[in-house]
Amino acid sequence: MFQGAFTRFNEEYANKIVAGMVSPESIQETHTYYHFHKLSEQFTQLDFFFIEDYYSQLYGWYMFDHGELIIRSFNDKLSQFICKHNYEEVIFIGSSKGGVGSTLYGLINPYVTKVFGMVPDLRISTAPYGESGRKLFFNSDASFEKKVKDFPGLISSYPVTVENKKFYFYTGIRDYGFQQLVGLNKYLYSKYDYESHLIIMPTPDAHGPLIKEHANLINHIIHGVINDIPLENELFLELGSNIYLSTYPAIGKK
Repeated sequence: MFQGAFTRFNEEYANKIVAGMVSPESIQETHTYYHFHKLSEQFTQLDFFFIEDYYSQLYGWYMFDHGELIIRSFNDKLSQFICKHNYEEVIFIGSSKGGVGSTLYGLINPYVTKVFGMVPDLRISTAPYGESGRKLFFNSDASFEKKVKDFPGLISSYPVTVENKKFYFYTGIRDYGFQQLVGLNKYLYSKYDYESHLIIMPTPDAHGPLIKEHANLINHIIHGVINDIPLENELFLELGSNIYLSTYPAIGKK
């Protein structure tokens, strides 16, 4: 499980970090709150590993730390952990920023079998953290910032492996990352012919509510992903090429 972002982190908080007013221990403690932790109580037969992301003293989208890419080293650590525990099946799950992490490492880590990315923030939306955030995230390097915000271009530098993997994405037409995810899905399909299932919520819900207001539906999808259960016709209308529109029964599954 890859953590999403926390609403309590904002430009004011980033300013305090840069000013040295927030201790590393305090930041780390905040990240010990895990999204979707109740899933580990529902699926007791499985191991759950919750990955924290307080790179750059705040966030790093699991990709960068103070203006330096950490993708290769992070991926190596994931592989070492998987091999150490002899896992036969590995599923990466994440929402928002965590959806970026699950997608990125789902594409490049050879041991991953399934990926479920919920409203992945492929825009790498750092604007809410202001100039202090840019300093923490990118070391105020405009060229580096541009590089990490070009997700398709970024992954082209790494060995993408999609054979025998299944990808599931959940988004909504009002999510600020909707266009980017649709574009990435098309790009990966045309370039790698990968198996992807893109689930679209046709409601006016924005980024956060797409997760918070449809928790039961998301848990239902995760259950299906884990157990290899096909997406039901009564909940998801297939539009072709494994693209699905959530139906009224799915929308009402709150």
